[in-house]
Amino acid sequence: MTTDALLPPLAALFQVRFDQKVGYTIGWKRTQPDLDIEGVEYQCLPSGLHSCSEDLVYFIHGQYAGISAFVQGEADESQRHAAFVTVGVLVPLSYGRLGKSWLRAPHLRRLAAEAVQDTKDTRSLELYWKQHSQATSEDGQAASSSTSGGVLWRAELDPIKTRTRSSASNIFAGSSGLQSDHPASSMTALLDTFGPLIFPLYRAALLRKRILLLGAAPVQQTCNFVYLLSVLSNLPQAQTNSLPTDSEALLRTQPLFNVGIHDIPSLSDRKRQPPWLACTTDDILGEKKELYDVLISLRNLASHGQPSKRRSVVTLSDRTVVKATHRDLRRYRLLRAELDRVRSISIRYRDDPQSDAGEDNDDIPLAHTSTSTLFPKINHNEPDGVDVIEPVSWSAMAYNGFMWWASAGEMDAWETEETATDRQLLDDLPEMNYLLPHPGDSNTEDGSMGLQAHAVATIVTAYFHRLTAQMVQPLANLVEAADDDTEEGIADAAIAMASDDVRAMGLDSWSLADQDFAKHMMQTYFGREAVLEAGGTRICGVRVC
Repeated sequence: MTTDALLPPLAALFQVRFDQKVGYTIGWKRTQPDLDIEGVEYQCLPSGLHSCSEDLVYFIHGQYAGISAFVQGEADESQRHAAFVTVGVLVPLSYGRLGKSWLRAPHLRRLAAEAVQDTKDTRSLELYWKQHSQATSEDGQAASSSTSGGVLWRAELDPIKTRTRSSASNIFAGSSGLQSDHPASSMTALLDTFGPLIFPLYRAALLRKRILLLGAAPVQQTCNFVYLLSVLSNLPQAQTNSLPTDSEALLRTQPLFNVGIHDIPSLSDRKRQPPWLACTTDDILGEKKELYDVLISLRNLASHGQPSKRRSVVTLSDRTVVKATHRDLRRYRLLRAELDRVRSISIRYRDDPQSDAGEDNDDIPLAHTSTSTLFPKINHNEPDGVDVIEPVSWSAMAYNGFMWWASAGEMDAWETEETATDRQLLDDLPEMNYLLPHPGDSNTEDGSMGLQAHAVATIVTAYFHRLTAQMVQPLANLVEAADDDTEEGIADAAIAMASDDVRAMGLDSWSLADQDFAKHMMQTYFGREAVLEAGGTRICGVRVC
């Protein structure tokens, strides 16, 4: 099936330009009947975009996903150096989080580049609307049901207890890589940007918090981050059976993508509505603490969307700084090491296509004849942003000291067990022979990069979905056991949770933040109060376990 056959149908096509007298204005538009596009001129032009030569912006307009291509041309003083044009479309949200609108990105860039030369010449826009506005229902069905890896990126998972190597490998069946504009192609950049902070951020999304990313133009990559965070925090289908019957609203967080000052009223109305993820370049939204629960400052990112060595800053609405735990740091290093292994296999295959890419060898030496921005070489001696890690608690230090004294130096038993558990999340990930080109595939550099992007996105998503299952299932078991042991009529009593239960969820039992997260997960997904048991051992008056 061709890419054109998979294009989502257009509900609206519009051109936005800057007018010296009235500011942003819709210079040309075509819409389906009864569709009001008022306000899109602000949604598709975030603050600061005039400093960029081009950009791609995602947004939500009612029941439609929006995408717009921004292009800035040369301008003289009479135009106040503001010769720029945006061409955008609206597509039905029934096609997914973004309605697969990224498929139209190359077309929109071309239309915008033509329009910036002469905004009054709308012949190309008219022709494009005529060709693409009347999509047939058959086209829509084909687009929504296609399993082409070049368009639809999926990472369906089996339950932790029953997953097999073959089922994991099926993730890549029929894959032809990701298009360069697919939001999932930014997965490596997401890990680079947040480092170990990706875990507390993911947990905040799991708690269905209102999360706002505050960044600067260009915004395409930030919009991609919104998309990816919503995907990573999805509840795997296998876990839905463990939840109460009225939990449908908890299965996912709604991504709003780019928002601005004109969205403040609607964001305020959403306070009691389903949770959301959004990004903005307007500082005033970050100052309005009542609008969000978690604020992520991306102002440390360098130009052109490349992350600087400084990490992003994650804060709660009360300005409490969020940090990762030591277990998060160990887990992050394990994940990056796995991606490093995938990188080495991919590079070795490109250098020698006859090599056995499917060989199960964790010790394959890194190749140096090729490089890849999707699989960057990991320097395991770097601190991985240790400044964003929680300090070791007094209880943890006391316990470790006691264990070293009591067990002749074997004080890392729990840590070793946790690492082994975390490593199991990386077991049975898709085999490399499903990622690499097959006979008849295009062997272009773009095709290779698309396959690599697909591999990274699917591996990371599979990992986080398994982590979600690891968190939800122990809670479901606790609820079931408590209800079995509780007398009839008091089934909603508080549920006791031990440190072992917190660790079983993949959390750091020493971290107060992780303890609070475990209790909030119980309340959010099962509507039950959890009480952490206070039992344990005291050393010099300090409870250590």
